[in-house]
Amino acid sequence: MTWHERRVIVAGGTAGFGLVLARHLAAAGARVLVVGRSAAGVRAALEACERGGVPADRIHGLAADLAAAGEGHRVAGEAVRLLGGIDDLFFCVGRSGRAAILKASRATLQEYLDANLLAAVEITQAVADDVAAARGHLAYIGSLAGKLVMPFMGPYSVAKSALAAYVDAVRLELAPRGVHVLLVSPGPIRRAADDPAADRAAERYAAEAAAAGLPQEAAAPGGTTSLAQLDPDRLARDILAACDRRTSELVVPRKAGLMAGLIEWFPDAGRRLLSRMTRMPRRAANR
Repeated sequence: MTWHERRVIVAGGTAGFGLVLARHLAAAGARVLVVGRSAAGVRAALEACERGGVPADRIHGLAADLAAAGEGHRVAGEAVRLLGGIDDLFFCVGRSGRAAILKASRATLQEYLDANLLAAVEITQAVADDVAAARGHLAYIGSLAGKLVMPFMGPYSVAKSALAAYVDAVRLELAPRGVHVLLVSPGPIRRAADDPAADRAAERYAAEAAAAGLPQEAAAPGGTTSLAQLDPDRLARDILAACDRRTSELVVPRKAGLMAGLIEWFPDAGRRLLSRMTRMPRRAANR
């Protein structure tokens, strides 16, 4: 498949992996609208793209909080105005974090659901007919945490698991109309060197772990499980290739997908093996 002149929304495209993916789409010839929560973040993302050699006519920016009512429809309308239409949506919005599930309040869980699931609902509904007319792609960046529940990442896992179920439901309704729906479940992704938010995540994890009295290991990428950080450029290429093949799910690294399958088929044995792979201190587990 060619991405030349395809009109693409990248929600959550102003920092982190979303920005990397937006650059790859623009380099492949797509016309891209990146969406982020703040005007300052949008400006920083566009400046980073310009420094990276992305032509100004290939990428546009828009500030919107997709968890707020009406914003998804507004983004879709602006995409039609700026790009001339909508062929594809890449949903990269999300919030990870560190917390003990037994101490997580209803409000905390709601915040995670708002950021990781509910932000996808209105924008998906707003673009569905246009993407179906284009026989295009709806791609959602989930997480390994939605397939493998790790210590001290409970609220995040709950929200990403809910997103995975939502994506399955969207696929059931839109696949008969020619839409390709993809769920990406990656492990921790390395930040690009010029990412405008490069230092924030690590600092936030450490602060959250300290405030909750969690062990130091909880603040590491992947929490208490040893996972190498993924190369964001390689992951972007893999996602575009998965769109070419129109596959339904991409789990990276592959060994984590095998672990998730083992848990699905052999729940007790799979979870015992996963427990041995974590570095959860016994004292913390018994608090």
